[in-house]
Amino acid sequence: MAFRGTFGQARLFSAACTERTAGVLLRYLADEGRPADQDLCVAALELLWDTAPPDAEAAGALHRRLGELPELDPALRPDADGLRAAAVLGLRALFSGVAMLVDGGPDGVAGPSASARELARLLDADGHGGGLAAQEEALQDRDVGLIMSWSPGELPRHVHALRAAAAGTGRERLVVAEARYGSDPGGVDPAPAQTRLAVTATADRGDVAAAEQRARYGVVGRITAGQDTGYYLRADRSADLAGTPEERAAAAGVDILVAADPAMTRDCVGEWVEDWAGVEEALRRDGREVDWGAAD
Repeated sequence: MAFRGTFGQARLFSAACTERTAGVLLRYLADEGRPADQDLCVAALELLWDTAPPDAEAAGALHRRLGELPELDPALRPDADGLRAAAVLGLRALFSGVAMLVDGGPDGVAGPSASARELARLLDADGHGGGLAAQEEALQDRDVGLIMSWSPGELPRHVHALRAAAAGTGRERLVVAEARYGSDPGGVDPAPAQTRLAVTATADRGDVAAAEQRARYGVVGRITAGQDTGYYLRADRSADLAGTPEERAAAAGVDILVAADPAMTRDCVGEWVEDWAGVEEALRRDGREVDWGAAD
């Protein structure tokens, strides 16, 4: 496909297509007990979503390491079936997306786009996917329209919502893949439960409703213990930040912002999670305690 936008716009489109294939790939690697390869793929996906100018040398190193994974060996592809075949498509999307960062041109979008379409068709076979192939076509058309409507300076503001929507679809594709193939990647014994990928923000989602009752969205708190003690933290729902109906339709999840000042302007960093349960899990992970009244 010929992408008529800028390289930055093409990069976001490739990242969205790749994100929709990543759930199956990462679950496959987790079930195979390959945490190092899993970390490699996560690092490559993060690089694809980064809006800063790509470091061609770093991208090239990642591309070479991805190319060494056995699933990309052409001699093995014809034998791939089940969850392994679906994972290969995710890896091909990631491999071609990182290649685009090395080349520095927008034409590389063809690879991730084709892999995402092929995965949807694979999961759609025999009526199992409920129309995933048509859905993927519509999603790609929507993503192109949205991304092309954003100026280069606006791209960073929309990354979280675009990624949240793509990640949600990726989780849905994983559910279809596991229902169709099971979680056994072609005869390989699954990894122990503690090494499996947590697809959602918390391992047990039964506490989501209760966590929402405790939510403090949009409230600035002071971190009193743990990582970044003394800094400020605020959790914003992506939908609350959307400016147009189109953005609200694509928005999902929560952005956790940590900064050196309560206005969240100095040394500000962000992290995306699904909901307030994910916020609480992130706080526990970093040992953070927050005084939600300290910044009032």
